[in-house]
Amino acid sequence: MAVETISSRVSDQSPSNIINVKEIALAMRNGVVVAVIMVVLALIFDNIIGSIVAAVQVEEHFTATVAWALTTLLPFGAYVAVGGAVRHLAQQQTFQAIFTAISAMLIVFVVVIALQFVQGVGAFGDSPSLQFTLSDVENGARIDALVPGGTADEAGLQVGDVITAIRRDPVTRSDLLSRISQSGIGDPLRLRYIRDGEEMQTTVRVAADSSLNPNAIIVQFMIATFVTIVAIFWPGHWTPYVLLVLLLTPILVGYAWLIIATISNRTHGLLPVDGEGNFGGFTLNNWRFVFDPPTGFNANIWELTLNTFIVAAVMTFLVLLVSSMAGYALSRMHFAGRKIFLSFTLILHGFPAVTLLISIFFVLRIIGTVPIIGDLFGFNTLGGVALVMVAFQLPLGVWLMKGFFDNVPWDMERSALIDGASRWRVYWEIILPQIRPGLLALGIFAFISGWSAYLIPATYTVGTGTSTLAVFLRAFSDEMSPVGRNAVAAVGLFQLIPVMIFFIFAQEYLLNIYAGGSKGSS
Repeated sequence: MAVETISSRVSDQSPSNIINVKEIALAMRNGVVVAVIMVVLALIFDNIIGSIVAAVQVEEHFTATVAWALTTLLPFGAYVAVGGAVRHLAQQQTFQAIFTAISAMLIVFVVVIALQFVQGVGAFGDSPSLQFTLSDVENGARIDALVPGGTADEAGLQVGDVITAIRRDPVTRSDLLSRISQSGIGDPLRLRYIRDGEEMQTTVRVAADSSLNPNAIIVQFMIATFVTIVAIFWPGHWTPYVLLVLLLTPILVGYAWLIIATISNRTHGLLPVDGEGNFGGFTLNNWRFVFDPPTGFNANIWELTLNTFIVAAVMTFLVLLVSSMAGYALSRMHFAGRKIFLSFTLILHGFPAVTLLISIFFVLRIIGTVPIIGDLFGFNTLGGVALVMVAFQLPLGVWLMKGFFDNVPWDMERSALIDGASRWRVYWEIILPQIRPGLLALGIFAFISGWSAYLIPATYTVGTGTSTLAVFLRAFSDEMSPVGRNAVAAVGLFQLIPVMIFFIFAQEYLLNIYAGGSKGSS
């Protein structure tokens, strides 16, 4: 019995079972198809869409960036497709799955290398070089060989010269090679070197080295093998979460830098450093604006915070009141001009605020001439700023409230009307409680919009008496402002704290905006 079991295992792993031409062909086909699709998309973005955009003389980098990303990710997409094609074999015949995937990957790898050769990229691309060979010495990097007629030869460098610095920065061989690799083709490098005991200087321009880089091919092959094997055994349910983390990483890094910068004098990336460049330099001086006005500014941060809160609160109250009443009327009542009103509401929502700035300025100036009302809602008043922002927010609010009211069943409303309740009582006591999630969502959305608004407050306020945090932050971060970036980050985080609190505790209600309303209360 044991002999039969061993013989069956051996037969399962025989070459005829391991080499599955059909599976290899299927995996290879998937990899080539993915590679071809990505090449076609890259050509469309780079040559077709890019040419159309260039023809209208619009300067943009999106199409070139997308084409570069597709070209860069092309090999990885092909190898993932190869590994994914044999996933069904991995659970029962692991070795066969790996052998099949590697076999197909080798063919796809040859295709990818051929594409790189045709396009002159990857291992066949131009790399920055000074066209010499270096070795480490105690005080720098010694030139061991020069390419005749190369850029270093033309600059006057000779074999035996010891390069000690780039400008005034001392360098080793690894430092110099790193600096060269980070330079662009044609960039000048000012080198200090020692020849026969005498220090000399020369400028060498970085040249393009188009020679084959075998190390790059070896590295690509190792990466291809790793990606293919990982794709075979990768848990599919992890993919959405990994993609989400990758997409959120730049945002999370930005928030991490913001927090670190507010409690340090300087930062090198995410690392807080002191004046000498060593780790440390923690301080709370960036938060001194909480107690004293910043240098060069007469604004009190708490007065600005109060102004911002007043604008956001007034805006939230008026948007909720008018939007809920208008949304109820448009949802439950049929009157002449109802459809036209809804259409014009959408049109008003489509107008960018910047196109109406001048006309609104004259309207606020006229309102400012009206006794009493002008002091509350005229130009350079917090009420005027809130009124303008309410006007821009109302079209969205009305349509959102109408959507929530449309999802409330008629049964309760009809019963209340039959029992003798008035329209106002039905609206206030019966219908509004049913759309509480929508009211909270719209209210939070309106408050956050008012809290972080810049364009309207900056246009219709003068001086710090009616200024808001966003306007102050813009002036605080101006090029002529006598403050550092870390202090600006502290003010930005101060303004961001209420918004973060709202999002943390009210994100469920905010999602109701995009759900189009919900039936019943929660």
